Formats: sequence, C-alpha cells, structure tokens
Amino acid sequence: MLDVVSIGSALIDIYVYSDEFSFRQGNEGVLLCHKFGDKIDVDNFYLHTGGGGGNTAVGFARMGFDAGVITETGKDAWSQVIIEDLHKEFVSTSMVVSEKREQTGGSIIMVSQNGGRTVLVHRGAASMLDPHDIPEEKLSRVKWVHLSSIAGRRKTIRKIFEVIKDSKCQLSWNPGMAELEMVASGELPVHGIPAEILIVNKEEWTVLDDRHQELINSIPQIVITDGERGGETIIQGERKPFQSLRSQSVDDTGAGDAFAVGYVSAVLYDKDPDTAVRWGVQNAQSVIKHVGAKTGLLRKKHMEIAPL
Repeated sequence: MLDVVSIGSALIDIYVYSDEFSFRQGNEGVLLCHKFGDKIDVDNFYLHTGGGGGNTAVGFARMGFDAGVITETGKDAWSQVIIEDLHKEFVSTSMVVSEKREQTGGSIIMVSQNGGRTVLVHRGAASMLDPHDIPEEKLSRVKWVHLSSIAGRRKTIRKIFEVIKDSKCQLSWNPGMAELEMVASGELPVHGIPAEILIVNKEEWTVLDDRHQELINSIPQIVITDGERGGETIIQGERKPFQSLRSQSVDDTGAGDAFAVGYVSAVLYDKDPDTAVRWGVQNAQSVIKHVGAKTGLLRKKHMEIAPL
C-alpha cells in the first residue's frame, strides 16, 4: 500500500537563457519584444520534468514515503522522459494514464539576464484527467492524497472528493486558479471539500474572499504563503504568521509544490504546525536555489531542527 499519492500534472519544462531577450515598457507592463523571424542566440538550455503531480510525488518519495502519482500524459517521447524520471526517484507510475491521441504537456521558460521570464505553456494531456481515470479502489487504500491543480476538471475533482469521503485516507489540497474560481462561485461547495489541509498563496486566498469563514470553519489547517514575506497558518481557526528565509532565487518554479511537500510530510510524521511550516519553508528555499522544480527537493535527513 502506498503512503502518499499525488494527483496533478506531469510536464516537460524547457529553460532557455539568453542575454539577447529584449524588453519594452508597454501599457500593461513589461513586454518581451523581438523582430518576427529573428534568430536569437541562446546562452543556456536545460530540460527538466515538472508539474504539480510529478513534483510533489518526487518530493514525498525523497521525504521517505512510498509515493505514487496519478497524472495523464501522451504516448510520446516526452512521456517516456517523465516516466523514467519518476522511476529514477522511486515513484510508482502504476496509475499514470497514457493516451496515444493526446500530447504530453510542457512549457518553455524564457529567462533573461536580469532573471525576468516569460513562460509558454501547453498543458496537453495533463489537463484531460477524467473521472474514469481515477482508480477508486487503489486510491481508497492509500494513507494520504495530495491534490494539486488539474485544470478545473469539476467532475474529476468531485470523484476524488467522493473517494476521500468513502475511505480512510486524508487529503491535502493545493488548488489552481480554475479550482479556486469554482469554490469562489459555489460551483464546488465548501462543505463538500474533505480536505485536512488547504495550501494557497496570498493572491489565491484573495480569490476566495467571500468564502474565508466557511473554509476556516470546514478545513482544520489552512496555510497561506506569501513568498519571501512568509505567510500565515490558520489552525482550527487560530491565525499565526510565519517568516520565510532570505535566499537568492535562481528559479522560483516549483517553490509552492516544495512548500506543500515539506508541510504535509511533517504532518504525516506527526510534527507540530510550527515544524510543518519550517519544513515547508526549508524545502521551498532549497528548490529556488536550483534550476528545475525537482532538483533541490530535500530529504527528511536534511530538515534542520532550529526554529526560524
């Protein structure tokens, strides 16, 4: 029986670094501008695997759990890269759905000399997880389920929630914007969310303004992150701020997934909320020091015991 199953996307991330990326100030912010048809010299080029499902599954495996992932890919060369990467990290792929008529999703991350970036995203198969792709019997036997964004697939989310309610496994939820908007509108009623832990960032929490008290009353642990400013926890209705760690960022990709892994892992190891926050912060800070969302994910032995 698996300890933790992550549900979410598994993607290919291609990083392109160039000093020749040029920017212009536009009416709606800074624009990436190039003459159409130009050939641009690239300084560095990296390929990593990413996506909330894959990132967190690898993170839980590194934290010492028997981990698996439910995600959807195509049957193509990119899917093989993802599967091989998961196997290397000892993540079970027995519940990965591969569809030959779909493309494995991915992103191209264009990074300039000053660290500015533009991300081109094709979610592909990762956004097509259907209710029948959820293996109800297998999922009901795991100890913990971590759900990240699945592109607002309402029927699939409801199927996952039903499995959680009908089983003894517990749920942590790190929703994407599509899911947050469904909660905000009432399309996903708060009373129907069987989560023990909800993890969102400050901007996402703002989307849920009208549902704050309902969520606080319904979900035992809510964590609101705010980047380098830290964040706050709401444990059984009691609010407590926390600090971040000062660290130079190389790549912020995957920081939220890393925090979620650290926090949830501490809970699974029966640690107190302060320790859970510390583990989350440490994991996120380690990840942003490296290119790629998985490279800097920590192992349990790396977690420091000194308080922030």
